[in-house]
Amino acid sequence: MKTNTFRTELSGYLPFAMFIVLGILPVVIKNPYQLRVLTNIAVFISFTYAANIIFGESRQLFLCMSALSGMGAYTSGIISIHLGIDPWITLLAGILVSTAVGALLSYVSVSRGLGVIFVAIVTLAFTLIFENAVLGLRELTMGETGLLMPSLRWPLESFIDRRLASFYTILVFSAFSAFIYFILVRSKLGIGLRAMRSDSVSSEAIGIDVTKYNVMAASIGSAILGLNGGLYAYFLGMSSPGIFSPSMDITIFLMLILGGFGTLSGPIIGSIVIILIQEFTRGLGQLTMTFFGVLLVVLILIFREGLSSILERAGRYLKSQRGA
Repeated sequence: MKTNTFRTELSGYLPFAMFIVLGILPVVIKNPYQLRVLTNIAVFISFTYAANIIFGESRQLFLCMSALSGMGAYTSGIISIHLGIDPWITLLAGILVSTAVGALLSYVSVSRGLGVIFVAIVTLAFTLIFENAVLGLRELTMGETGLLMPSLRWPLESFIDRRLASFYTILVFSAFSAFIYFILVRSKLGIGLRAMRSDSVSSEAIGIDVTKYNVMAASIGSAILGLNGGLYAYFLGMSSPGIFSPSMDITIFLMLILGGFGTLSGPIIGSIVIILIQEFTRGLGQLTMTFFGVLLVVLILIFREGLSSILERAGRYLKSQRGA
């Protein structure tokens, strides 16, 4: 009972503390490059929470998260450019498109009884379709050159630097993604998803609608991807196949596994560590992915529950020492 109470306290307080630290860092750090790194961390925290909902909770191996986030970005940018609508409004259109596509992929996969591997194949095929569509529809997407996004007016931009305003806006949405995950795992949907992970056949027998629950999880995760994909593109100033490429999916899953999937603090820890490793090993080129692979193997062999489990063990040890 004491261990469970401590885990609940840690899972609630640790993410809150990490968001506070991330929010304070720009006050200390004045370097534009370092602020850009912090913004990348904030963006990928949201992406990883989406993956945690889709895969960590419902075990749907979507290898199309880059495509879903890219659809949100391209939809928002294209509508804003051609119709002259405010980007904040077109972001809603991007969210709707990403959510609809994610829900459709989930519905088809579940209704057809596809296993984890086949879901991965289907969604990977969709990623390739999306990439080829972007390259083929050059008149709308500008192909491999990339679509220059219209200017987005960030909240607080009238009071602080534009780069700082974009960081805090994205960080707020990252915290909102964490809040959504926090609520989800404690809701009826979260309880149902945990039951389905244990035994989907028995869950269906007791009245849990497996298709509905999986589609709901995929829809929520896809909505987060669509929103933050659009914000990421507006922050970068463009949307291109190079940004929303399959390598993004690999990065997101590395973050999720490294931090610990199915946990509240895992996406934050994994995003911070992977982004920092990418920056420190940027000069290694292709060897960076080799380093990630070795690190992932070591973690799977030694710490299968991710870095968040290490923090829990360390916290329990310190608490026991104080109690002694």
